[in-house]
Amino acid sequence: MRPRPSVGPARPLAPLLRVLAVIAATLALGHWAAGPVTRAEAAATAAVARWCGLDMVRQLPGTDLVHGFHGHQPFFIRISPSCSALTVAAACAGVSLLILGGTWHRRLTGAAVAVAVFGAANLARLVAVLWVGQGYGIPAMVGFHDWGGTLWSYLMLLVAVLLMVALRIRREPPSPSGPASGSAGGSAGGLL
Repeated sequence: MRPRPSVGPARPLAPLLRVLAVIAATLALGHWAAGPVTRAEAAATAAVARWCGLDMVRQLPGTDLVHGFHGHQPFFIRISPSCSALTVAAACAGVSLLILGGTWHRRLTGAAVAVAVFGAANLARLVAVLWVGQGYGIPAMVGFHDWGGTLWSYLMLLVAVLLMVALRIRREPPSPSGPASGSAGGSAGGLL
């Protein structure tokens, strides 16, 4: 009796289950931790905004609201779960840990880098929204949030994914004989 090939109906199910596990964990984490994380993000946004010179920006204590002023007109932004870095960062970490593969060291490094990059980029986006609101008013702030902030988020997501993949590319050490060795010439000739 011949051994059963490794390709069959049972094999493609494992990658699908890993993808579904990442989606489920991301949604559960987004639901469970949204309140504390958005409050922490609001506090961080207000602190970084003040550090950047937006002196009139404050977090309303115990909430996910940050407020500032355009002239004498107050404005508020709510760090909602959709504005938070939590779900996208959790999804990136899940993809790195469960889907992309590689050694556990590379998986953990990819997850940590993706979470750090997307978290910092989202914080910069939120501070930029406040800066536009204080300098140019509420209509400009809403337009910037909707268009500029969305494009920025997609760009940072792309950067995070590319970094996760790049951290998995195995770097071969250079051969001791250098590029003039016969094997390098043979492989180059095979490409032509």
